[in-house]
Amino acid sequence: MSRRRKAREIALQTLYAAEVGESEWEEALADSVKRRGSSGEASEYAGRLVSGVSDSRERLDGMISSKLENWKLKRVAVVDRIIMEIALYELLECSEVPTGVIIDEAIEIAHKFSSEKAGSFVNGILDRLSREVRGG
Repeated sequence: MSRRRKAREIALQTLYAAEVGESEWEEALADSVKRRGSSGEASEYAGRLVSGVSDSRERLDGMISSKLENWKLKRVAVVDRIIMEIALYELLECSEVPTGVIIDEAIEIAHKFSSEKAGSFVNGILDRLSREVRGG
């Protein structure tokens, strides 16, 4: 598993734990990093993602909502929403990461942590967002 994939998974677990639990994201991140035995680049990138998503959540959710057809964001599974928030943050703020990599990673993480159908759903939303954010 690549360091960035590990970082994305840590970010997902951290943001999920912070949302459904009683802890702040900083505490949840430290716990996730410790449980995954991560350090260095993976934990730093996870921290960048978690901090960025936390600080930009309202904007990210608004952008995601704008691409949902016949759905409200509150009906989207929490895991799927967080996966899309992380990927959208990367699309906006991590220009060094290719668009295709961001979307492919989000799909794979959705398959691992959510469902097969989630991968298609995440792909559809992120594809539309990526064209808006990065062109193409």
